[in-house]
Amino acid sequence: MAAIPQHIIDQIRESINILDVVQRYINLKKRGQNYIGLCPFHQEKTPSFSVHPGKQIFHCFGCGEGGNIFSFLMKYEKISFIDAVKRLAEEAGIALPTTTQDKRAQSENERLFRSNEIAGSFYHRQLSKLPERVQAYLAERNLLKETLSAFQIGFAPDSWDGLLKFINANKLPREPYQKLGLIMKSQREGRLYDRFRNRLMFPIHNASGKIVGFGGRSLTDDKNTPKYLNSPESAIYRKSRILYGLFQARDFIREQNSAIFVEGYMDFLQLFQAGIRNVVATSGTALTSEHANLIRRYAPEVILCYDSDSAGIKAAVRGGEILFQNRLDVRVLLLPPGEDPDSFVRNNGPEAFRSKLAAAEDYFAFRLNITRENFDLSRAEGRSEAVQNLLDMLVPLQDTIRSAYFLEKIALFLGVPVKVLTNLYQKKVR
Repeated sequence: MAAIPQHIIDQIRESINILDVVQRYINLKKRGQNYIGLCPFHQEKTPSFSVHPGKQIFHCFGCGEGGNIFSFLMKYEKISFIDAVKRLAEEAGIALPTTTQDKRAQSENERLFRSNEIAGSFYHRQLSKLPERVQAYLAERNLLKETLSAFQIGFAPDSWDGLLKFINANKLPREPYQKLGLIMKSQREGRLYDRFRNRLMFPIHNASGKIVGFGGRSLTDDKNTPKYLNSPESAIYRKSRILYGLFQARDFIREQNSAIFVEGYMDFLQLFQAGIRNVVATSGTALTSEHANLIRRYAPEVILCYDSDSAGIKAAVRGGEILFQNRLDVRVLLLPPGEDPDSFVRNNGPEAFRSKLAAAEDYFAFRLNITRENFDLSRAEGRSEAVQNLLDMLVPLQDTIRSAYFLEKIALFLGVPVKVLTNLYQKKVR
């Protein structure tokens, strides 16, 4: 097999927790943030072998062996690096290039990554010559220079061809930029133009730190212009598999053993800037099972932090159900009316937000409260509809113990015999 592209190796490493792999071979016990056990690479009676999930590495203080998930598998199984990559890629469900067509596709993907990187640099450089109104907007939102730099925030000029002119001036091929949706062709005249114009630009990174797309926040008062505009999906950008800020926040999520989910780029940046760094954003897209599987590699708990308006409540219900059904511990934090995470932190400070986090409601309790509001439980018909709604949420769990626990809670909440609920649940499962 030819050399495996580095971004695929990075993707595999980020897709599998080293702790899950090492525990298959060694008994480990938690000690602080690490896990310890007897080293498999030399004889010892006192544990000196340590796995650090936050850094995704192992180290033995006795014999000095250490490394990442690949080196552990190579050493333990006595296999080559390529074989270790193959085995872990299969486990993570990541395809490796094998045929000429696969290799060609990977080469094309590398070209797309490179084009996004060039576009990101172009947008970021525009910050040095921002119009006064944009500078005022950044000051109003309290985005510091350090934050703008760390997240490569940029600006798309108020021009139909700002990026296009840059591409032409540097004799770059236009095709990859068209495939990425950064440049579009008008249907009427067939002329090329920029997708993003007069927008604050947020590069979207994958778990390996590569730019896969962009989000653009409009800086115009024109009501016909969408407030946010995102890159279309491409060969390297699947919205159902990407969480904004995960690359920068992953170590903090591992350390805190939980992830805060917010909806927007500004919400994420304000929290991260305020020192609340175990946070990711869904960037306006609905939560999916793939998002749940992705975050579960880093932490077992998710706190959904949404607005308290009807849209925020609906998003918490839908998104929380997806995460709940994928066996994550889910809590819900609805902020006071008129507030979002961005405004709340700016107005009240990070400590006030942390206090709110500590009081976040368990998702199942939240769901029962929503059921009380959405169904007329004083009528038999309303109670029956509520039962069906809650049972539908439990069916995908496919976990007898967890389901029995929640069925008892529903029975107590609705005053319905648990045996009746269990029979209905089993019918739905079948």
